[in-house]
Amino acid sequence: MILPLVFIFLAFLADRLTKVWAAQFLAANGPTQVHALLTIRETYNRGIALGLFQGVGPLVGWLTVFVVLGMAVYLARLPREQWLARLGLAILIGGALGNLVDRVFVGQALDFIETPLRPGIFNVADVMIYLGLGLALAGSFLQKGKRDDVMRDA
Repeated sequence: MILPLVFIFLAFLADRLTKVWAAQFLAANGPTQVHALLTIRETYNRGIALGLFQGVGPLVGWLTVFVVLGMAVYLARLPREQWLARLGLAILIGGALGNLVDRVFVGQALDFIETPLRPGIFNVADVMIYLGLGLALAGSFLQKGKRDDVMRDA
């Protein structure tokens, strides 16, 4: 269970460090187009991904707490053989914790990454959530495929 904790911490740390950097950078420079596909600009999100559920207040934070706890329990029960799903859940939990800390201590999450490749403005925690979800789903499908192969061979 140590390795998933390391990935939870790394995903959380990546989010925290980039938010500190972005806040300092934007205070000094304002919105900046780094590349045709990347603009750094400041906005705050009181909801969840893509700005959904903006007006529900502390409910978003409490919902996040329960979802993260549920994922942590599920992660702890996953067999080691499901390493990709475990890795994905760990990264997802780290990202969710990053945004949760913002909601608890600031009341909103700092979003600062804008690209024409994706709607809305987001942060590294959001990237970790989507990356983790993708890995967890891929790991689950791969494991399901292995179970199906075993059943066919029986």
